Amino acid sequence: MDNFQSSVLFRYFFFQWLFHDANVNELYQRAAAIAHNKAQRHYLLIYLRRWIALTMLMLFLGIMLEQMYALACVFFYTTAALCACTICNIAVAWVFLGQKNL
Repeated sequence: MDNFQSSVLFRYFFFQWLFHDANVNELYQRAAAIAHNKAQRHYLLIYLRRWIALTMLMLFLGIMLEQMYALACVFFYTTAALCACTICNIAVAWVFLGQKNL
């Protein structure tokens, strides 16, 4: 699993490797992690575009397969729904990291 998390494909779609954990007890470490995460905030828009494109692709494939075989489109519609959840997570993270009083 560790090998997959360091792969290019993992880093292309998942952004957690860019951010530091701000859930520490030390005040200065937490402040440094929050400052680092705020500085990395602009990369979230790139990941947001990637996930939107993936969602649109999955919806398109689902629509195309629905015309041919209705049961085959379930995989693509389910994947699109999961992608939509990831889009919401990225959007919420982008909004909250943009707040001044974090």
